[in-house]
Amino acid sequence: MKIVKKIFKWGGITLVVLLAAMVAIPYFFKDTIKEKVIEMVNKNLKANLSLADVDISLFKSFPKAQITLSDFALVNKEPFVGDTLFAAKHIDVTLSVKDLMAGNYNLLGANVKDASAYIHFNKEGAGNFDIAIPSDTPEEESAPIKLDIQSYNVENLKFTFKMDDGNIFMEIADIYHSGKGNFAEEVLDLDTQTKANFTFAMDKSTFMNRVPITLQALLGIDLKNQKYTFKENKATVNRLDLVFNGFIQLLEEGQRYDLTFSTPTNTFQNFLALIPEEYSKSIENVKTTGNLTLKGFAKGDMVGDKIPTFGLEMFADNATVKYPDLPKTIKDISIDLKVNNATGITNDTKVNLNKFAMRIDQDVFWAKANVSNMLVNPFVDLAAKGTINLANLSQAYPISLDKKLAGILKADIATQLDMKSVETKNYQNIKAQGNLSLAQFVYEGEEFVKPFHIDQLSMAFNPSHIGLSAFDARTGNTDLHLNGTIDNLYGFVFKKEILKGNFNLSSNKLVVNDFMQPATASSSPATTATATTTKATQSSTTASAIKVPAFLDCTLSAKAGTVLYDNLTLSNVSGKLIIKDEKVALENLKTDIFGGNIALAGDVSTKEATPTFDVNLNLSKLNIADAFTQITMLEKIAPIAKVVQGKVNTIIKVKGKLKSDLTPEINTISGDLFASLIDSKVVSEASPLLSALDSQFTGLNLSNLNLKDLKAAVDFEDGKVKIKPFTLKYKDVAIEVTGSHGFDQQMNYKLLFNVPPQMLGKEAENLLTKLTPENQKKITNLPVVATVGGTFKKPEVSTDIKTVVKDLATQIAKNQINNLANKGTDALRDAIATKTGTGTAAEVTNAIGGLMKNKDSTLTKVKNDVKERAKEEAKKEAKKQLGNFLKGLGGNKEE
Repeated sequence: MKIVKKIFKWGGITLVVLLAAMVAIPYFFKDTIKEKVIEMVNKNLKANLSLADVDISLFKSFPKAQITLSDFALVNKEPFVGDTLFAAKHIDVTLSVKDLMAGNYNLLGANVKDASAYIHFNKEGAGNFDIAIPSDTPEEESAPIKLDIQSYNVENLKFTFKMDDGNIFMEIADIYHSGKGNFAEEVLDLDTQTKANFTFAMDKSTFMNRVPITLQALLGIDLKNQKYTFKENKATVNRLDLVFNGFIQLLEEGQRYDLTFSTPTNTFQNFLALIPEEYSKSIENVKTTGNLTLKGFAKGDMVGDKIPTFGLEMFADNATVKYPDLPKTIKDISIDLKVNNATGITNDTKVNLNKFAMRIDQDVFWAKANVSNMLVNPFVDLAAKGTINLANLSQAYPISLDKKLAGILKADIATQLDMKSVETKNYQNIKAQGNLSLAQFVYEGEEFVKPFHIDQLSMAFNPSHIGLSAFDARTGNTDLHLNGTIDNLYGFVFKKEILKGNFNLSSNKLVVNDFMQPATASSSPATTATATTTKATQSSTTASAIKVPAFLDCTLSAKAGTVLYDNLTLSNVSGKLIIKDEKVALENLKTDIFGGNIALAGDVSTKEATPTFDVNLNLSKLNIADAFTQITMLEKIAPIAKVVQGKVNTIIKVKGKLKSDLTPEINTISGDLFASLIDSKVVSEASPLLSALDSQFTGLNLSNLNLKDLKAAVDFEDGKVKIKPFTLKYKDVAIEVTGSHGFDQQMNYKLLFNVPPQMLGKEAENLLTKLTPENQKKITNLPVVATVGGTFKKPEVSTDIKTVVKDLATQIAKNQINNLANKGTDALRDAIATKTGTGTAAEVTNAIGGLMKNKDSTLTKVKNDVKERAKEEAKKEAKKQLGNFLKGLGGNKEE
């Protein structure tokens, strides 16, 4: 029993010490390993390492130790600064506790989770993975880590490959990969399982987009000779099964390939499996007949510019495809495709589509194409012939269209061209011939408010240009008829150059709204008041703007019987449109409207986010009321014009921004306007402003304004209209107008009326009665200033008539005083003459002066002298006149 107790005692002590050691050891080695990793990277790699944490556990993989690196990232330096070559959320490696204690890092297993790898070649051909620092020490002596891995696992890795030269992009995402094998042996079998999603694009064209791939492979690995042999394997691309045979061997510079591949099954359904599911849809229940052969090889070394020779063949004949939910069958499918390179020189790669043919009902279509001289100067030999009923396509193949497509496409085209001739525009080197036609075409899509119909389209191909002999189309209430030439279709198709051409367009009726794109988003519910005030804003933001295509450089000579634009109806429209650089230049555009005509020149640009315009308009003999009521811009510039009946000639220079429907954004316009009236008159009753002015004056009726030869000019900018001063005529009254108003209708005007006093009201009339008819005639027209504020609908008019009448009263009073003074002087002269016998002017003046100095004493003396000396009649008259005169001077009335 004592022995048992000792065993338990020492065993317990040993277990406690061992557990304590397993807990403590990680803390001793944690910092050492982190420093070792960083030191290893800095010593061997030209890159920056970031490492958040290192964790060591002796429990997770006991009796092995597990080291976990968290948030590991390796970031490139120049010339790939910013590229993250490799990053992982977690890297777990296992090794023996003995090796951990001894500082030897002999890896027995590895797991990588949530990682990414990025390989990047720049245009100079350098790769971001070339980060190893050269060393003179033999690799076996300096290697910091040994690999005795038995198994490894990768969860959620994304591998990205980018080559700037050629704009090649490849991504293998969502990689889940595992492998089992003894890397301690130089020759081993590695059992692998892989699945991922594959994307490949080149020069902005995506050929495969997240196509699922899987690989189950038993690889024979010869580590000494760096040779990897396919023993047992099965790969699946989308749903196409492939089997590989042969090997890949790494050389000192490059790789050696000796591979063949083929499909284990030969059903035509394999061909559908090559098409991404996004386009082929579900193929499980698709019925097919016929076989397809797919095979290929790659053999040789990839060293420097040399590539392995390779070949690929795809062949099918008399196959059919029937989708379960569609009524029609694609029949007589034939494919004969060969891609090969027999020299190992990339430029010698040839693509030969010797035949592609199919039939739906009675519509047969076939094509062939050969491409050679791939890199230096690609040469294309293409021919296509047949008929395609577009409606049948969607009934036989699951095309992703929200609306039905209809129409009959017929083609018989053959062309031979090389890219250098396209680039240099040496079209004489291009052989092209044939015809293409489209009839009864109907397309319904989000690009159009209403279905777009092409009743007939005919094109003829020749080397220099493409002739468009007919294009008859309609949408909504619009009809379009187009013909002309396209000068560089090849450059547009193959080199994405600007499409140039000259066209003639005619239309019986063209409705601009038929081409407006529908609303992109619905507005949120709003109150009635808010909806009213924001209606214009919503109309410009909820619809997509009409854009002038950036790829067009063409001239369009246009004629249209009727054009409906906004709320306007234009007739007999003609002119030239030059479309270039997302701008339309308008030359000599003419139209009949409002009983006259408009000539327009300028441009409209949609290059920026907000469209702009800059045009000159010449309006000739337009009906004033219609033009200045229905054209919003004119209404804002001259709202008073709507009460004028007659014709107007107007020259307008205007620029500003456009809304999405290409109507002016009123508050952004600026420019000037000059107008002259023809046979016009005013209806003042229709204007609150004119009625308000009429009410200020007696007998004024502005309906009788004389508008003959009236000319007016304005400047407008920032929502303000400034009137250049001008004069109106009303009978013998001149009315001078100055001031301004805003597009919000707020007025700030001054009108100077030169009116006779009879028009100033009863007070003025009563004043005039105090004058003799002769003196009344001496009162000329008086200047009255009318100040106008408020809006055109609710004007606020004030005048200085009271001040003018007060001045008139003063003038009349002065006139009366002068008359009285003259009469008093005459009587005084008579009285003085009676006394002195002379009565000279000097004596009269002295007498008046004496009167003013001492009115009382002088008055008494004069009175006495007059009573004694004047004759009775003269005495009475003198008393009367002198009394009135002195009364006006403030003297005392005689008792």
